[in-house]
Amino acid sequence: MARAQAGDRDAYRSLLEEIGPIVLGWLRRWLTDAEDLADVYQDTLVHLHRARHTYDPTRAFEPWLFAIARNAAADHGRRRRRRRAWETAVDDLPEVAMEGEAFEPALAEALRALPQPQREAFTMLKLEGLSVGDAAARAGVSPGALKVRAHRAYKALRALLGS
Repeated sequence: MARAQAGDRDAYRSLLEEIGPIVLGWLRRWLTDAEDLADVYQDTLVHLHRARHTYDPTRAFEPWLFAIARNAAADHGRRRRRRRAWETAVDDLPEVAMEGEAFEPALAEALRALPQPQREAFTMLKLEGLSVGDAAARAGVSPGALKVRAHRAYKALRALLGS
């Protein structure tokens, strides 16, 4: 890991190839669902990548790595419990699904009611699919300012659409 921290790409690639099966094996003891396992494994690698600068080479690597994996699994479990609290099981599916066109006039009307900066932020992020950085550059504002505009737009749209 010390070589990977120093910028050695080959060492980092070797490290990831070496720890991959170990992390998967460790996570399998805690997760039975294959999709959950894949998600948490991916999260673990992302967290490892983001936290690689915090590793102290004078200390053992595996406890640090497994702490990251344990935290990723715990985060996943919390997200799953929160999601279950909001989900509702139904016995019968609705006969007719709501068509996208039925909602579009209401959304268009609600978008027109938004102030222009909020409408622009929502449109770029959600309708055009731009990243926050790209949308901020196009709008000529900082990414933080664009996020604030988007948040205000989401809040206003929820109120206007009654959801």
